[in-house]
Amino acid sequence: MITLREENCPICESSNRRLLGKPGKISEAFKKHSEIGEVNVVRCLDCSGKYIHPMAYFSEAFTKELYNLDYWNSNGALQDFKNMGEKITIMASVKKLSGNPRGKTLLDVGCGTGEFLKAGADAGFDVTGIDVDSTTTDHITRKYGFRTMTGLLGPKTFPENSFDVVVLSHVIEHLQRPGELLGVIHGILNPNGLFVMCTPNSDSLEEDVHHVYGRVRHDRSKCYYLSPFLNPYHIIGFNRKSARTILERSGFAVEYFKVRSGLEWEDQRLKFIIRAIKVMGALVNKGMSIVTISRKPVAASAG
Repeated sequence: MITLREENCPICESSNRRLLGKPGKISEAFKKHSEIGEVNVVRCLDCSGKYIHPMAYFSEAFTKELYNLDYWNSNGALQDFKNMGEKITIMASVKKLSGNPRGKTLLDVGCGTGEFLKAGADAGFDVTGIDVDSTTTDHITRKYGFRTMTGLLGPKTFPENSFDVVVLSHVIEHLQRPGELLGVIHGILNPNGLFVMCTPNSDSLEEDVHHVYGRVRHDRSKCYYLSPFLNPYHIIGFNRKSARTILERSGFAVEYFKVRSGLEWEDQRLKFIIRAIKVMGALVNKGMSIVTISRKPVAASAG
């Protein structure tokens, strides 16, 4: 169910890396897999992103076990309308860059419980969602009536030049080979189309505090960045440099790049403490999440 592979940086393909330590906490789903004891968290010395090495690949069955509707539960309740303020703000920027959304199509890859689809539909786009597990896509269809597909996005899922906007929100940090998916997205976007990528800032103040606290509270030899084997199962960590690196390597022209504080996210525990950390992070330019909007350039020959 888990295969380990010796691979270079999944962001820039560099072999230069620095060891940060063994992953800290491990969930019950992973404790039965002894091979994860070989995995380390490292930082690329070229693009400065973080990733696990060797890289862990999960079987399709295990992936569905990790990323089903239960993934979105918190304190026994389904969080299916969270952080809508941030998503509405992002969609307003998308609408400004794309022009009149009437008749334009939007695909949300890894659509989760459908908040970006709702924000996109409310902004006037014709929306479609795709996710790996049917429990999430069925939930979206029941709740909103939106068009959804179940499965992984691959080169043959949609024809080339199918969408005006593609959203990839808090998905890329889960991918072993993110460049491959960005290549597919580039292909299915219409020329001049927009690609929205959102991902946690792995160099945020909140991540730094979490890492230091984990070492002091649990094990000084471990690394508490990424949490690859504990929900939310992040195996890659992006910062300003590495996010821009992978977008440009994939052929996108970045037009909007912002590190957001995360204050629009509703915290489920330690609310006052986490909110204070977010405020301080914003003040020192180490906010919680990265939001980018990039354009697929029109081919020079087409001009």
